[in-house]
Amino acid sequence: MYFFEKNEAYKNRVFLIDESGASYTYGQVWQIGDTIAAKIPPRSLCLLLVGNDVSSISSYFALLRKGCPVILMGKNTEESLIRRMKETYRPAFVIAGGASEDQKEAPAELYSKLGLLLSTSGSTGAQKLVRLSYDNLQANCDSIVEYLELTEQERPITTLPMEYTYGLSVIHSHAAVGASIILTDRAFVDPKFWELVEKQGATSMAGVPYSYEMLHRLRIERMDLPKLRTLTQAGGHLKTELQESIGAWAQESGRRLFVMYGQTEATARMSYVPPRRCLDKIGSIGIPVPGGRIELLGTEGEPITAPKENGELIYYGANVSLGYASCREDLAKGDENEGRLETGDIAYRDEEGYFYITGRKKRFIKLYGKRISLDQVQEDLQEEFDTADIVCTGNDDQGVIVWQTRQTAEADPERLEQVFWDRWGIRGDKVHMRTIDQIPRNASGKIIYAELKQGEEDGVPKQ
Repeated sequence: MYFFEKNEAYKNRVFLIDESGASYTYGQVWQIGDTIAAKIPPRSLCLLLVGNDVSSISSYFALLRKGCPVILMGKNTEESLIRRMKETYRPAFVIAGGASEDQKEAPAELYSKLGLLLSTSGSTGAQKLVRLSYDNLQANCDSIVEYLELTEQERPITTLPMEYTYGLSVIHSHAAVGASIILTDRAFVDPKFWELVEKQGATSMAGVPYSYEMLHRLRIERMDLPKLRTLTQAGGHLKTELQESIGAWAQESGRRLFVMYGQTEATARMSYVPPRRCLDKIGSIGIPVPGGRIELLGTEGEPITAPKENGELIYYGANVSLGYASCREDLAKGDENEGRLETGDIAYRDEEGYFYITGRKKRFIKLYGKRISLDQVQEDLQEEFDTADIVCTGNDDQGVIVWQTRQTAEADPERLEQVFWDRWGIRGDKVHMRTIDQIPRNASGKIIYAELKQGEEDGVPKQ
């Protein structure tokens, strides 16, 4: 049985709790969804505009049950991006706020196992979508349930957008065990978020590195959160001091911090660090999730087995997506990946089999004959200047371009040039500083490097 199907054993359990405190059983959520999707024929391509609310989740699960492939987008996405998605894929129906609109489009040719279409992590408005099957969704859901040891007693609170693969995986995995989910779109800085956590007894929350920066500033370790047992982190590298601080607090207070790694192309999760190893495996992405396997390949495609030797991280598992779609015709394509994903990440394995990401294949440049990891330079600069609002792009010709915001500008040109020379032997003529209003991030807080790259020539990224 798929996690989105009607499990009679869960019918009378509470599934969703909204901000007002109103609760909805699984049976009620099924009924709400079936009513919304009643006039939509099976296997219709649908564009669903969502938020962390009852209507969105009810509609989504109902469409999955009807076998309707779903394109997920946030309900607050810019209208021009929604229009572009409609023009590119021509969905039969657009559903928002519990209302469906028939687009009068001819039926699309769809691969029989296609179930979900998500934007890649680069931008929520990207036309390029990841094609996911129902089996992809279930495989990743099963592995998450297993390593997080989820039960019906869990009560997570939504801290990430539903249209983001990580946020969606929280909903999937808890629905699979008949747990209750507290719904909100509020940010950590909103006092009403914490009122909801306390009042409804949230047992877990998920976050990306930017989320944990906020939790650290809010001094979560000083909060009285007796029901909170589990924190999960993915969506990028967590700074060492953050992992040390929050990891130590979690262990000392009897809580669990899971540091994880994933990509939309693998449905959600590929690896995790068991909480007991959180403090002695700082910086690691951990071990493969149940049912997954990781290998490293050298520049010539040769397997790397020796510890501490870098190679491209290749993931194998039933959660690997079918492939990409860039136009409506791509929705008819079958499984192009066949369970194998070239992640584009460069990593090494330690003696105990724990993996560490050292950079992206596309996030390296070559200066003075040496390969420079922009990810490593960026991390070092953030530590040197004590701010997350320093970001690096660059290329072989120009060198490194350092972006910072006007509000948190800490890196003066002279000090920056000195740091580059002392640490990496990079001369000042290969270091360029740009100051902007804000670092472009998507809804989950991840940096949109593509927008910065567009502004490398004139220093003004697309806003």
